[in-house]
This record gives sequence, structure tokens and C-alpha cells, in this order.
Amino acid sequence: GVSMILSLVLVVIFFPSRPEFAPTASAVAARLNITEGLCVLLRRGNFWLIVFAYALTSGTFNGYGLTFDVIMEKSNISQSVAGHLGFVGLLASVPTNILIGSMAALFSRWQKFMNVAILTVGTLLFVGFVAEVEMWIPRNMAAIWVFYVLGTMCITGVVPLLFDMSTESSHPVSEELSSTIMVLGNQMMCNVFTVILQIPHLISDEDKDRLNFVLLASYVIAVILAVLYRTTNVRLLIDAYSITIDQLDTRSIQQIRNAGVRM
Repeated sequence: GVSMILSLVLVVIFFPSRPEFAPTASAVAARLNITEGLCVLLRRGNFWLIVFAYALTSGTFNGYGLTFDVIMEKSNISQSVAGHLGFVGLLASVPTNILIGSMAALFSRWQKFMNVAILTVGTLLFVGFVAEVEMWIPRNMAAIWVFYVLGTMCITGVVPLLFDMSTESSHPVSEELSSTIMVLGNQMMCNVFTVILQIPHLISDEDKDRLNFVLLASYVIAVILAVLYRTTNVRLLIDAYSITIDQLDTRSIQQIRNAGVRM
């Protein structure tokens, strides 16, 4: 509590409302108001692919983490070990998020490829983790640690990518609106995951390890959604060619495509 209050005070005192100079042309481009933005987003299937991919990965992972010790106990892994697994996994994900976020900015045209690749690797790592805890293969605690920590780094590491892709696919809708929808989707999926455990007779205490399979199914669906996502580079066009969203008519888009920038 104290650290949060201190952080808030420091932000209020030292954090400027905006930089002195805009970093890019798209950063100062006009945005739609909330009502217009919602109407636009309702018709943007590409945006909702990212929303659901984020909800299925981060939201499910958060809900899984809240009950992780209980689930692991059903697989004969102590709550103490489960707690250490979760702590190390999340701690290791911090530098991973920073690294992937930096890569997303440097290689903006490759975001879809990076997202699909990292999600796929993370899903495969959790397949190995579940295979270990369910004892489909001889249990090896070292392998459990490796699978879980690396898997956590991948699944949480795509968060910066997904948020940047949501902003890109929703432009010129404001980032506040698109990010709010992303967070709401995440929280709703997390709540669904935890509410399942509260429904009597739906999942018994002996069957709580089945949530491992719910986790895997969510990740597989998220990978499929990430593959279906169509890359857009609206902000990149604005920044690279100093044009406005209103100037992106069919002719100019085709000319820019021919120059090597994908819309």
C-alpha cells in the first residue's frame, strides 16, 4: 500500500502530461471520441482477434495463477513449491516484457510473426509442463521448473505486443478506449476462470487439475486467433509519409504498398 501511494505521488510530481515534442506524427493525429470509437471498433474484426487472444492468454493465466497452489496440490506438488514456481516465473517475465516491448518498437512490421512464434513456443512449453505434472512422462522437477518459468516468460511476454497490435488495428480510435477494452476482456476471462471453481458439483476437489487442460485449450485458441490476425500498418504509414488518416485513399494506399509498406 505504501509503495503504491509513493509511486502515485512521484508520478504526480515528476511525470509530465505529455512530452515537449511529439515522438511521431501518429502520436498527435486526431482521435475519435468514445461514441464514434465504439462504433468503429464494433466493425473491426481484426481488433477483436487481439482482444480475445489477450483475454485467453493473460486472463486465463491470471485466473490460473490465483488457484495455482490448489491445482498443483492435486498433482502432489506442495503449495510451497507452487508458490516459488509462480514467484520465479513472474519475476523472470519482467525483463522479458521489457525486451519484447523494445523489439516490438524496433521491428513493428514483424509483430504478427513475433506474436505467433512466442505464443506457439509458450503453448508448447506449457504442454510439457502439464505432461510433467500429470505424469504422462516420468516426473522431473527440474523439467517442471524449466517448462513453467520459460512458458510464463513467453505468455506474459506477448502482452506488450498484443497491446501495440490492438492500438495499431484500432487507429484512429483512442488508445484509452482500445486499451480499456483489452483490460476488461482480460479481467472478464480471469473472473470466469475463478468463478468456475465456485460452482457446486461442476469441478470437484479431485478434478481441479483439469484446469490444466483449460489453460492449454485457451493457449491453442489464442495461437489460432493470432494467425488469423491481418497485419495493418496505419500508424507506420502516417509516420513514414507524414500523411493523415483522411489522406489514406485507395490510390495512396496502393502506391505505398508498392513501395513496400503493408496496409
